[in-house]
Amino acid sequence: MSKPSRIRGNRALITVEEIGKHLGQTIQDMMGRPAGKLVGLTADVRDEVQSVQVARSDGEVTQHPIAFVRIIDGHPVLLQPWRVEAEDLGKEHSIIKRRIQALDLLVRDRDIDQTEYNQQRSVYEDLQKEILTKRDNLIGTLEEAQSKLEQQVKDLQGALTNNKMLYTAAEIDDSTYQTVTDSIRAGLEITRKEMKDLSNTRESLQFESLETPVEPTQEPKKQLIQPPAKIDIPDVVVIKMREPT
Repeated sequence: MSKPSRIRGNRALITVEEIGKHLGQTIQDMMGRPAGKLVGLTADVRDEVQSVQVARSDGEVTQHPIAFVRIIDGHPVLLQPWRVEAEDLGKEHSIIKRRIQALDLLVRDRDIDQTEYNQQRSVYEDLQKEILTKRDNLIGTLEEAQSKLEQQVKDLQGALTNNKMLYTAAEIDDSTYQTVTDSIRAGLEITRKEMKDLSNTRESLQFESLETPVEPTQEPKKQLIQPPAKIDIPDVVVIKMREPT
């Protein structure tokens, strides 16, 4: 049973002990496809891994920040850059939204003045604009990836049809047909799964709009209470008494 990863900020830290035992082994991506062999890592003096090196099947060695790696079911998994960026943007948007809501509450309760509120809110609104710009760029990247996957599905379906034609024409034997068909169908399953993953990621980037800023409120005018009218009471009161008859 592996030790739980330590946490710094919003991301789990991975130690040399956790990932070092996987050196020389194949590391997969989130779709279960082999991304290459884990051949090296870089760590700081706290034994926390900063990056990993992966040797691909073509011999090229690529370096990936440790933010792109997760330990899932005891094995390291390499994440796509767009997935990591989407997670970060979602967290940043959530933090900004909570802080703006807190500012709105404070100004309504008159715990901060309107000037301070306007200044603080303006800072977070500018940060939100930057996040939305990055979000729009990322959505464009996801749409390009989606388009490539759609073409990949068409290519695989074409290969599947061609394989059936060759088998029907008795140009390949049963064993070859079955092996190729299984391979193509596995590729189709992974590609469609990744398309669904991209679609879900795009939906997660449809951030809610920020609430309208709280406008300054006018102090209600105090109504002057008029003192009651003065009643003049005479200093001397004359009482007339009837004389007995």
